[in-house]
Amino acid sequence: MLHISRSVLSVLFLCIPALMCARAGAGPQHVDRIFINGKIWTADDKHPSAEAMAVSGERIVAVGSTQEIRVLAGPDTAVIDLKGRLVVPGFQDSHLHFPGMSVNDVDLHGVETLQEFQHRLADFAKAHPKLPWITGHGWGYSAFPNQTVDKKYIDAVISDRPVYVSERDGHMGLANSKAIQIAGVTSATPDPPNGHIMKDASGQPTGEFKEAAQQLISSHIPPESMDDRYQALLQHMDEAAAAGLTAVQDAFTSLSSFPIYERAASAGALKLRFRFAPDILPNEGGAPRNHKLTTALTEADLKRYRELKETYTGPLLKFGSIKGVLDGTVDARTAAMFEPYVGGGTGIPFWEQDDLNKTVALYDKEGFQVLLHAIGDKAINMALDAFEYAEKTNGTSGRRHRVEHAEVPLLSDLPRFRQLGVIASTQAMFANPDATVLDNFAVLLGPARASHADSFKIFDDAGITQAFGSDWGVFSFAPLPAIYCVVTRMTPEGVPAGGWYPEGRISVEAALRHFTRDGAYASFDEDVRGTLTVGKLADLVVLSKDILTVPPAEILKTKVLLTVMGGKDTYRDTEF
Repeated sequence: MLHISRSVLSVLFLCIPALMCARAGAGPQHVDRIFINGKIWTADDKHPSAEAMAVSGERIVAVGSTQEIRVLAGPDTAVIDLKGRLVVPGFQDSHLHFPGMSVNDVDLHGVETLQEFQHRLADFAKAHPKLPWITGHGWGYSAFPNQTVDKKYIDAVISDRPVYVSERDGHMGLANSKAIQIAGVTSATPDPPNGHIMKDASGQPTGEFKEAAQQLISSHIPPESMDDRYQALLQHMDEAAAAGLTAVQDAFTSLSSFPIYERAASAGALKLRFRFAPDILPNEGGAPRNHKLTTALTEADLKRYRELKETYTGPLLKFGSIKGVLDGTVDARTAAMFEPYVGGGTGIPFWEQDDLNKTVALYDKEGFQVLLHAIGDKAINMALDAFEYAEKTNGTSGRRHRVEHAEVPLLSDLPRFRQLGVIASTQAMFANPDATVLDNFAVLLGPARASHADSFKIFDDAGITQAFGSDWGVFSFAPLPAIYCVVTRMTPEGVPAGGWYPEGRISVEAALRHFTRDGAYASFDEDVRGTLTVGKLADLVVLSKDILTVPPAEILKTKVLLTVMGGKDTYRDTEF
């Protein structure tokens, strides 16, 4: 008679509902894959660690020791020997922007000097002689003399074609003279509502356009074709899977994008679980996203969003949240602050509080989760006021409304997040103390505010649910460099020594929770994913190093070896 230990029996009995079909007379459920001999960080407080797990179809059916899980393997079960490697739940990016940068855009991320900025533009223009416009994204103010941008820097290398390239935050952009001419912007052109056309001492446009003023240029740029957008989606999904991502929250979904996601779903090409958040305002995708409420929401607007919510229910494509923008960014001096920036100005609140309260309350009543971009302390305060108004007006709770970015909160506002059940949707790489952060961001805020800006520990210490994202394409969506950043508050080069305001550092385990379990909670998916638990979707990542124990610098040398979404490999490294 086969002897089975008591520990094995306990696992088998625990897993009977998952391993056995519910219908009478059905046989045992087939186990497709087992992962053995690993270090599994489950993110499940009841069972925080394990050595092995079994997967059937798209779900986890057992978690335990290698001895216990081996028993479940059939003759055709695939056995993956982890050889002691660390396994974590699939990473979720809780705030990014898909489909992402076009294949026809110049990538300016990481540019640190004016010379490099100009070389990338010139090389791209030479390689793409037929593009009518040169567009791109990713520059930072630190690349320019005195952190001041000007059209002359582009004119020097490209003057025959219009050029418009947006700063890494996406809240401002730089045009060359040709683009300004095509747009018809002159010294007499007034600032639009919630935007600035930057002008020199003589009143001429410098080429820098902030916030809603960007529409003056971007409205003249030929739109991408749907096929180009689809190809960008496929390319960036591959990149995301290679980084260990299995789920993302798109933080500003154009309604025109849904067909490309449906196309990918029909082709079986989705490598990420997407949750969508269209604009909070009543428009059809063409209105500026940064403007005060000027038109009333109509029943037709709500009907369309209700239909989307009923159509996209997951687990691959899901709708249920709405995105609003309350202010700009610190680097552009457009984040709304209570006290002036160093050098003057308090930013731009894009909403009147009464309009915001009523609009948030309307969506709250309809059952939508509301995501509000709020970076400055005044904007964050406005967001919390609106969520409090909605709760009191509607008598609702549990909506899990979110403040996106929440970079410079009033410390006195932190308890309100927890009291209202509001999620802090923060971006780990925003704490990377690069030249733009140290020489522009921190300088504009001054030490008192900079000391707690992008300090994720203040949210953890206040007991606030915090979901990590990247705001890609502002920063890379790779979670591992971001985890290094929040653990050290240093650049990959180790600058500044000891970290930028090191009291804001958090542990690797806390960072992992924010990229996994907390992200699932922020998306109302905690019952189906976010932890490696029996019955949940088999979304997981195998890493080359144990980032929970290695020195922080080794996190940057850690590779994603395998990414699994719903039991299927979406990325496998050649070394695994």
